[in-house]
Amino acid sequence: MGPSPTEPLIGSALRRASRRLRALLARPSRYDLETVAVMERVLRPDSACVDVGAHAGDILEHMARIAPRGRHHAFEPLPAFARRLRRDFPRAQVHEVALAERAGRAPFLHVVPTPGYSGLRRRVYSRPNPKVRTIEVEVATLDDSLPPDLPIAFLKIDVEGGEHGVLLGARRTLARWRPVVVFEAGAKSTGQYGVEPGQMYGLLGELGYRVTTMRRWLDGGPDLGAEEFADNWRVGPDYYFLAAP
Repeated sequence: MGPSPTEPLIGSALRRASRRLRALLARPSRYDLETVAVMERVLRPDSACVDVGAHAGDILEHMARIAPRGRHHAFEPLPAFARRLRRDFPRAQVHEVALAERAGRAPFLHVVPTPGYSGLRRRVYSRPNPKVRTIEVEVATLDDSLPPDLPIAFLKIDVEGGEHGVLLGARRTLARWRPVVVFEAGAKSTGQYGVEPGQMYGLLGELGYRVTTMRRWLDGGPDLGAEEFADNWRVGPDYYFLAAP
């Protein structure tokens, strides 16, 4: 017996739903849009940018677009993603390493179903018990990975919890070039590395940075105080922040 008259309609509806879902998943997040807005405000065509946790290159793409003459550096420890970045961004310097406070080698947790959650340690995942594959990666510091004469204008850090370690390994760069920094932080990610919000806030303060959200900075609003940052770290609503010198 052949297909019923409604089967082609059902199949067509499912295909349309699938296309809508793929389009929805491909949309940039609010934080990505705010990051791009920040870059458009602070970068010149020849500005140098650093993308730590470059992953698939969504932010690196805008760095290259906004600052086409800039010397950009991207850091991505997952080999397949690093290869893709080298292919898609031949003018950028792609480093297949994880960044932290000290150099060496370390286990790296590749979260297979959602590789954007991968990191040097476990974080709180959006789904319970995801498949995690442990690989060995090179670890470096940002200070030792960048040319000492390269004036960095913008630094993005999204490493699923290791942000404090990245900043500790970037103190020389931050002190010399004073880039604007966009970073992820919160109890579910950075807190799983044993870092308290006061440590993150205090480190940035010691380096001469004030902390706010990207939306507040773009709107000319007030900075976040230490208590407000700590409250947000624990319960939200924000988990991306901006540090400005």
